[in-house]
Formats: sequence, structure tokens, C-alpha cells
Amino acid sequence: MRINYNASAMRANNALNVTDKRVSASLQKLSSGLKVNSAKDNPSGYAIGRRMDAQISGVSVATRNANTGISIIETADGALTEVHDMLQRMNELAVKGSTGTLTSTDRETLNQELIQLKAEVTRIAQDTEFNGQPLLDGSFDLRGYTDNLGVKVGYYSDEVMDKVYTVNQLDIVYSNDGKGKIDLERTRASFQPGNNFPSDAFISSVGENSVTITDSKGFEITLNVPALEEPNPPATTLSAGASAGINVVNNTFPKGDYNIGAIEVNYDAAGNVSVSPNLELGEGFSASTIVTAAGNQLTITDPVAGGQLVIEVDGLNPPATLPGTETLTNAKVSVSEIFSIQNMNIEITGIGAMDTQIGANEGQVLEIRIPTISLQRLGLTYAEVTTQESSDDANTAIKSAILYVSDTRSRLGAYQNRLEHTVGNLDVTNENMTSAYSRIMDVDLSEEMTTYTTQQVVEQAAISMLAQANERPSQVLQLLQ
Repeated sequence: MRINYNASAMRANNALNVTDKRVSASLQKLSSGLKVNSAKDNPSGYAIGRRMDAQISGVSVATRNANTGISIIETADGALTEVHDMLQRMNELAVKGSTGTLTSTDRETLNQELIQLKAEVTRIAQDTEFNGQPLLDGSFDLRGYTDNLGVKVGYYSDEVMDKVYTVNQLDIVYSNDGKGKIDLERTRASFQPGNNFPSDAFISSVGENSVTITDSKGFEITLNVPALEEPNPPATTLSAGASAGINVVNNTFPKGDYNIGAIEVNYDAAGNVSVSPNLELGEGFSASTIVTAAGNQLTITDPVAGGQLVIEVDGLNPPATLPGTETLTNAKVSVSEIFSIQNMNIEITGIGAMDTQIGANEGQVLEIRIPTISLQRLGLTYAEVTTQESSDDANTAIKSAILYVSDTRSRLGAYQNRLEHTVGNLDVTNENMTSAYSRIMDVDLSEEMTTYTTQQVVEQAAISMLAQANERPSQVLQLLQ
């Protein structure tokens, strides 16, 4: 037996320290409810758990973002509900104004209501906001640009890829009905291979100040063009003493009246019409003007100015004896205003929509596109019901506007459905990830309580043994007596 070094006490003390640390660790787990309280408890589990915790927090925020997106869409759709109702009322006014039983005073009363409805549509489009951000003024519509200051990209469909599209030639012809509308039949565009336009792209429709280019697969670009501020007076086509009619097929000459002179109209044995190019052109043409004929069409070209006028002669009352000839004397045509563009580039950016973060990671966004609502976009800037003719025109324009708003609301409804599915998916993801995180981080209380009880008993035994070991040196005194 030794008295200087009590090895038994040292062993008992070491065992007590180990047991005490285990009891302390068990107490920490029981008091915090966590199995992993620091990296030393489970290094890999701690790293995985921290990363999963960040993911869970991000998913929770993404869920709130998605719900906010739903609220934004509901706000926009609520405003469009009122716009829809007003358009329906406008349609009623236009239909009512189209009947011939109304007086001019009656139509003026209808028109005053129409003016107020148009003003309210504009106000709603400008004032509908969410968190201080306008929703319907085009702030969240896709953007595009042209390199022509007079032409703006008003709209393009989702099928239009993010590229630069080149229009080689665009001749926008305004009608000469005194209202300055764009003439769809005579407005033409040229798209050459390699300019990114679909091979079957064409001008499908025109608005008050817009031209729409489409194809057969959903491609659609609407260009806003300058308004004709001073429309020409209604055009007249004169052919003194003639039985044939003259129609302008295409024109790139400046607006104005042109004296074509005498036109020789030939009828064959079947009554088919052809014209002679031997003309003495009068007022409006230069000395360098060239005239060519093909069938019943005359093409008048000025190689210096670059203008071209194509007219078509239709036989109405051929001579009694065929074949035969008649001469149109003093033939005049009045041509419309034209806006001509060459080699215009259209840059489609694909940006502008509202990016809603619907995931915990970068790039997990939903782009919510809210199309522009305005009188110009709806084609109602000049809509009126002051006459029977203008009421008919307004009726057509209002129906197109209703279709546009319906399409916009349909798009918003699709976004809302998608966001609601997103919220459901995020909730399930959050639930499953939280469960996995719990398995890594949370302590099993029943299991840990068993461990704690065991370690506590061991600790008490170690304390008792340490006390016994400390008593052993004193027993040596009995040997010295």
C-alpha cells in the first residue's frame, strides 16, 4: 500500500470526470431539446442541419412571396373586372348608337357617357397599385425597342423569342376617309430571310395607331406608329365620261391629287380589261416618271423620288361590240398619307415582368406579366358614338378591347393557379424538410432520459468509489501502530 500516490483515487476521479461530462451533455440535450448543440456533437450532421435550416427558412419566405403574388394578381384582376364591366356598357352604347332611330342629340348624350367611361378606364389603369407600384400601366409588361424614333413596340406574345428582328420595308398607309385610320389592305411589310421573322409572318391587323405582325403559330408583335394628326379629306377618284372604275392598289407617293390623264381601256372578246401604258401624265408627276402596264394594272414609278403608284382599272360597262376600246379622260386619283420605314430593327428583350421569388435559391422566380391597359392599347382612343357610322366602328373596336381584357384576365388567372400550386408544393417541401431536419437535430427525449438516468447512477457510484479510494491511505496508519 502506498501513501504518496493514490492511483485508485486518480482512476476513480478520471472516471468521475468522464461521467460528469456525459451527464452535462445529456442535461444540455434535455434542456435544449436538440441532439446536436455544437459542431463537436456531430460535425457532419451539424453542417447538414445548418444548411437545411437555411433552406427551410428560405422556403418559408418563398411561401409568403407566392402568397403576396396571389394578392397582387387578385388586385389587378379586381380592377380589370371593373374595366370589363365598363367595356360591356360601352358596347351597349355603341349598339344603341348604331340604330337609325336616334337623333344627333340622342347620340351626343350617349357619347358623353362613353367619354366618361373612357376616362374612368384610364384612371383605373393609372391608379391601380400594390405597395405603391402601378400594376396596369405597363410597368410589368415585357419590353421591346426599335431603332426608329417614330415606332414603339407596344406588345409581343410569349412565343416571340428574345432576338433582334429586322423589317426591311414597312409602308403604313393611312386611309383617306377623313379620319386618318390605317388602311389594312394597303399597308405592307417586307421580311427578308435571315431577319429572324417567321417565314409566314404578315400584317394581320391594324389599330388606331398600331400594326400587328403575326404568324400561324402564335408569334405576334404590335408596333405603335405615329398618329395622322391632320387626316386628308375624303378622296375622290375622277374619270370624266368613263364607265370604268379606278382603284389605288399600292402607293408610296406623297399624299395629294395626281392627274393621270387619258387612259385607254381595251376589252377583249370575253370582256376582259387591259390598259395601255401610253399616258401623258399631268399634275403631280415629274418628267422622269415611267409608266408600265400589266393586264388591267398601271404602275407609275418615279425613279428619282422613289415613289410608286399602282392603280387598277375595272371595266363596268364594256362596249356593246367586243372587242372594243374606251378612253378615260381627265382621270385623277387622290392618294393617302403614307409612313414608310426601311431596315428597322426591333429588339425583343424578354424583360419587364414582375420577378416573384418562389424558391429558396437564386433564379427560382416566376415572371408575372401584367399587360398594359390603356385606351391606345385597347384601340379606344378615338371611339365615339356621335354618328351611326362611328357607332359601328366603336362597336368593332370595343369588341376587340373586350377580347384583349379577357385574354389579360385569363393570363392572370393562369398565374394565380400556378402560384397556388406553388404554395402547395412549398408547404409540402417545408414539411418534409423540417421532418428531415428534426431527425438530425432534435433529441429523442425518452432515449436521452434513459441515458441521463444511467449516467447519473454511474456518476453517483463514481463519487462513492472516489470517497472510498481517498480513505485507503488512512488505513496505512494501522500498520504503523
